[in-house]
Order: sequence, then C-alpha cells, then structure tokens
Amino acid sequence: MTETPDARGPSMRPYMWVAGLFWVLPAVLTVLGYLFLPHHNASGQCEGIGFGCVPPPNVGLVIFMGVVGAPVLLVGGLVAMGVIALVRFLRRR
Repeated sequence: MTETPDARGPSMRPYMWVAGLFWVLPAVLTVLGYLFLPHHNASGQCEGIGFGCVPPPNVGLVIFMGVVGAPVLLVGGLVAMGVIALVRFLRRR
C-alpha cells in the first residue's frame, strides 16, 4: 500500500532544491574554482593584498565569495525558503 503525499505531510523537496541551488552549488563551484584557477598572477605582478599587489585568481574568488557571495546567497536562500513556507501556509487556509 502506498501513501499519498498528503498522508506523509508536506514534501521537503522544494527546500532541498533551494538549498542546493543557493548554498551547495556555489560552495562546490567555489572549491572547484579554487582548485582549478591559477595559483599565481600571470602578469608577474606581486601577489598579496595592498601596496599595488593583487591576490591570485583562486584566492580572489574565495575572497569575493566570502565577502559578497556568501551573504547574498545566504539571504537569498532564506528568502526563497520563506516564500515557499508562506505559499504552503496560504494554500492550507
């Protein structure tokens, strides 16, 4: 005997899609970018931050994701999950 989706309760699938799209996929892409982007500056420019130096591309990606990407993706994922929860709540009423 198979149960209907309503008998088991609401599905977690939409939340898993949002978590995968907003959190897991960017994390995996960041790790892959760190591993496969160059670990040195091609132009021979000094590496580091400050005094006219720039970080290598792989470190620049990690800095960008840590400072800009992660907060935006965190808030975006939470908002998307909140919208899913709100729509589910309104449909039950």
